Amino acid sequence: MTTPVTWLVLAGGLTGGGIALAVSGITPPRPALVEVLDRLSGPPTPPVTSRRRLDLAVAAPWTRLGLPRAHTRQDLAICDRDPAEYLAQHTVLAVAGMLTFGALPVLWGVGGPLPLWLALLGAALTVRVTHTRLRAAAVAHREQMRETLSTLLDLMGGSLTGGAGIEQALDDTMEELTGPAAGRLRRELAAAAQTRGRQRLHTWTALRELDTQIGVDELTELATAIEQATSGAPVAETMAGLAHTMRTRGVAEMERASHARSAQMALPIMLFGFGYLIFLLYAAMGAISAGLNH
Repeated sequence: MTTPVTWLVLAGGLTGGGIALAVSGITPPRPALVEVLDRLSGPPTPPVTSRRRLDLAVAAPWTRLGLPRAHTRQDLAICDRDPAEYLAQHTVLAVAGMLTFGALPVLWGVGGPLPLWLALLGAALTVRVTHTRLRAAAVAHREQMRETLSTLLDLMGGSLTGGAGIEQALDDTMEELTGPAAGRLRRELAAAAQTRGRQRLHTWTALRELDTQIGVDELTELATAIEQATSGAPVAETMAGLAHTMRTRGVAEMERASHARSAQMALPIMLFGFGYLIFLLYAAMGAISAGLNH
């Protein structure tokens, strides 16, 4: 494959992608009935800006293919990012990586199929790096959410021991917590309490829905404990047991992460020791080799 043919393939791919984006923007997919009903019963949505329209137009072809996946949607939800914006950024970065990596061999005077393969490699690496960064950010946000829930249960235990009800203890404790995770919990509970057009959502239902969105199983455990406490179960004992379970799980997770990091350090330490051994034995081996030659 010659260089003109390579550029023709790249130009054809970009042209086809542009036509697909234009067609998807002109004829957007029809939303499902469930999404329309949830949108009508929920709080009013902000007006759509031109940037939002562009993100939706770029993300429309990928959305029709089922992207992003369910786990990626949970990562985006815990990071409070929009899936359409994420797909649009992915597309732009992939095209930028493809053009950058594909242009490098051409600038160096290298032809043939190498620019095309490097362009595809650049797009794949860009998408992979972006996805890895999202996954790392989601893990950090989930850890923060778990720590916030553990603190919430500890503080609720004191309020419940003092004679407060489960709903009052939850509201009082949420006012004392700070941080992005606590703000997210307050926002979701407030949205559930102010739902229009249908019956007010219970606290445990809102927590379970939040768990489905962001993938933090401790939220479902907290929702189950609150529902059981509302049904007449011993409140303080239930919350104390759940708090102990979360702390134990958190300590086990930290120990597992520590052992994993220690295992990752084994290979660098072994390579360093091997190199140091070669450095110590180099002079002795050189002297022995010189003596044998004489």
